[in-house]
Amino acid sequence: MNDWFAIRTAPQRELAVEAMLRRKGYKVFLPVERKIKTGRAMRGKRMAVVHRVYPMFTRYLFIGGEFSWLHLMAENHVTGVVGFDGCPAPIANAEIERVRAMSGSNIPHRFSENPHRAIRTGELAEISFGPFAGQIVKVEGLHGRKAKIFLNLFGARKSVEIDVANLEAA
Repeated sequence: MNDWFAIRTAPQRELAVEAMLRRKGYKVFLPVERKIKTGRAMRGKRMAVVHRVYPMFTRYLFIGGEFSWLHLMAENHVTGVVGFDGCPAPIANAEIERVRAMSGSNIPHRFSENPHRAIRTGELAEISFGPFAGQIVKVEGLHGRKAKIFLNLFGARKSVEIDVANLEAA
């Protein structure tokens, strides 16, 4: 079987579901982003650099191979499957390989925040870091340090929030 399926998990349970399903013998793939976080401790001293792993697609992971839908849907924190008209929608192996190439340690760590030009609602910006680096997007809204943009994911236009630090004014 070369097809994969996207399954939905409970909020913030992607890593736990991936580990649980892998232990039970399922063929799973969880695309992740590795981010480096730094901060300041009290009195201006630098804190240690922390490497964190975040799912690329909040609440989703992929499953392939032979398995029972009945058993899979009975697993803890598995809440659904992506599909159309009540039928799970298969994802070609080639598409999964494209996502796999963007996932995890394949992404160079780059931190960029353009101090010369602000990101503004309604203007174009380039994604400078992460799996969609290089794409030009329109900024639909700003809320604090987050920007609302639209991305084409698996053939559908999805609203996504991204850190403003990961955008460069185009």
